[in-house]
Amino acid sequence: MIKFSSLVFLIPLSLFQSCDKAYQSTDQCFSNALRDSIIKQCVYYSVKLPPGATQETKFDSEFNWYYDLAAKEYDLRGCLPAQDSSFYFLMTKKARSIWPAREALGGKITVNGQLQVQEYEEVFRTWKMAEDSLNTRAFELFDLMVTGKDLTPYRSKYKGDRYIEFPDDRFYFDKQEKRWRDRALDSLKIK
Repeated sequence: MIKFSSLVFLIPLSLFQSCDKAYQSTDQCFSNALRDSIIKQCVYYSVKLPPGATQETKFDSEFNWYYDLAAKEYDLRGCLPAQDSSFYFLMTKKARSIWPAREALGGKITVNGQLQVQEYEEVFRTWKMAEDSLNTRAFELFDLMVTGKDLTPYRSKYKGDRYIEFPDDRFYFDKQEKRWRDRALDSLKIK
């Protein structure tokens, strides 16, 4: 008989098929249902708050319509299981722009036995760019991320608006709160 704790660990791993290369289709890593579920759960952390929501209320069901609409603008383009129970992801989303553009988000998530995203971290977010540029640059960043390379040389300070928009000298990703934060605003808070 399999112990429950072992089963919880095996369920998510059985849904992640072998992904030896970052460039493999996400269909080879996830079932369609799991891929859609992961995107929907990540959207809660990666989009602006719905009108009337706060960080404390953003998971309330009254805002599901907003996240459902946002999730339709996302796709999962890259995946690679990490050595722990998490995996790296590369998603893109439609950018708000007067010309057709997308943004890429690269990071790492952990999914529990109930297929719920437990940990979410964005390592980088690119500038808005045309599809052909995005495909090349986003996968370049994704490969560097999964191999543990330093992405600092790809930040705006060094590459302008060609690669990474965030993080930069002002904005950073807070892993505890699972959101981007502004150092300038944080420094104004009374301790």
